[in-house]
Amino acid sequence: MTKEKTLQYQKAYVELNEILKSLSEEENSKIPKVFKDNLVKNMDKSYKFELDSSKGIFEQKLMVETETLLVEIYERYLASAEEKEVWEKYDKICLNRIEQNKKEKYNPSNMFINRTIEQCQELNQNITDETAMVAYKESIFTKIKNWFKAIFSKKKN
Repeated sequence: MTKEKTLQYQKAYVELNEILKSLSEEENSKIPKVFKDNLVKNMDKSYKFELDSSKGIFEQKLMVETETLLVEIYERYLASAEEKEVWEKYDKICLNRIEQNKKEKYNPSNMFINRTIEQCQELNQNITDETAMVAYKESIFTKIKNWFKAIFSKKKN
């Protein structure tokens, strides 16, 4: 994770900690103490966040990371068995959609279909320009060297 993303999550931990403090005693007991301790240990100490008690949880102005973590906590610890099944189905649907999008985007058989004729011609032109034959010219020094080699090789025979 990048340093910037780590800082974002540390701020999200502050917001999440404030939300967890506002939960009822029964809901709070469902969340493991180890989780809450890690949350406090890893949160940004300089970031300040106050929960607006006049607004509901969905009306609060929260970071996206906080909302994501909140959904994860609800799904793991607070949801009933029936709600967990719904969340599992939802997760499967989302993962399948993501995989379908990847298959469509990176399908090898469709890789070149979207190219226009002009793009293909331009690509072919660039390839032929880069791989054009270059005439080899011997330098004058190489010619003289080869002439001396030829003379000395004739004398040895």
